[in-house]
Amino acid sequence: MYCPQCGTENAEGTAHCIQCGAALEGGQVFQPPGGAPQPLVKNHLVWSILVTLFCCLPFGIVAIVKSAGVNTLVAAGDYQGAIEKANSAKKWIWISFAVGLVVIIISIILQVLAVLSQKM
Repeated sequence: MYCPQCGTENAEGTAHCIQCGAALEGGQVFQPPGGAPQPLVKNHLVWSILVTLFCCLPFGIVAIVKSAGVNTLVAAGDYQGAIEKANSAKKWIWISFAVGLVVIIISIILQVLAVLSQKM
């Protein structure tokens, strides 16, 4: 059984990955015709699009580009590369979310200060 998180091969019936500790119960695998089972790699494309629209456009675009490349690498058989690209996309999603959140908080603070300064 392959770990859906890191792609490490584990013995059948193992509850957790020996490499990363991820739960293996119900782990999904993809078996190409005539090939060994390979892990399904989440591309995080939906989250990339959402953070691009609602949080931070520049970093969100980077996340979309990284996410879009995951399926290409899976189709080419480069599962380790696909996992690395998916992890990179997830990193950029979080960066975009954090930057967007900071900008929103700063914007709210500035609006409150502007309202307070007008009342004085």
